[in-house]
Amino acid sequence: MRWLIPLLFAISPAYAAPSLLGICHKDYPCKQVNDLYQGVNQVHLSWLEHTFGDKCPCLESLLNDARPKIIRAHLIQSPCMRNKRCGRYEALWGYTAASGSRAALNPNSRLRKRFKKVLQQFKARITGKELTCYVSPCLECDLYEQARRALADLVASAVPGCNIVDNPYRRKCLSGYVCEKHGENPKLAAPCIIDLDGTDGSKVDVKNWIARYSHCDLTYYWEPWMNCIEGKFVDPRLRSCKYPASTFKATKGVLCQYFYPSLDTCLH
Repeated sequence: MRWLIPLLFAISPAYAAPSLLGICHKDYPCKQVNDLYQGVNQVHLSWLEHTFGDKCPCLESLLNDARPKIIRAHLIQSPCMRNKRCGRYEALWGYTAASGSRAALNPNSRLRKRFKKVLQQFKARITGKELTCYVSPCLECDLYEQARRALADLVASAVPGCNIVDNPYRRKCLSGYVCEKHGENPKLAAPCIIDLDGTDGSKVDVKNWIARYSHCDLTYYWEPWMNCIEGKFVDPRLRSCKYPASTFKATKGVLCQYFYPSLDTCLH
């Protein structure tokens, strides 16, 4: 296990955070995001680099917060490749699982060059911050085992203290890494991360879901709005993310009910 900074505080398995993968979108409402974290003593963050944008003021404000932080970041995403919806800016644009896996092993490929650029952006974002770091090279990854390991090696070399996370899509996790799976019922053994990403949390028995994955390092609650999803597919950078305060208030209610009911801001 690799650490960017020594673990400064214990991680509570009952503590979850919203899976705000789209937080780097230019329209993400920062005030409402900050309100979600009001009163908590640990700031648990989750995001996807690059896909929604490269300037992340909402995220940066929380990374600069004085409270202890635990982060989980994905560097590139694979669902767009699987669904043939990648924007030209994506690292996996134009690839298939097979061709992308070959490219991940080729130091001169477009994929590797783009991946390394995103990796350096991530490194710059967290350098100098006091935090515990989990980083996944590829969100819901379709790439083959050897390719995923090659990307993980690049990440481990660039940020040698981070916990490296493998988040494959319908494949077994690589040994030696934190295993991350998404949805309501995946099989997971520790060390692990569970995220509802792709499954609307408002339609899940959250209490039982939490109990099922209490052995995991981190737990992330997700609803479609967190990726700015409404109806038919729209390129992530062209979506509308201007959600009202009521949306965030409802999510805070879920977090208060199931994850930190004793928090002062949840008692009023």
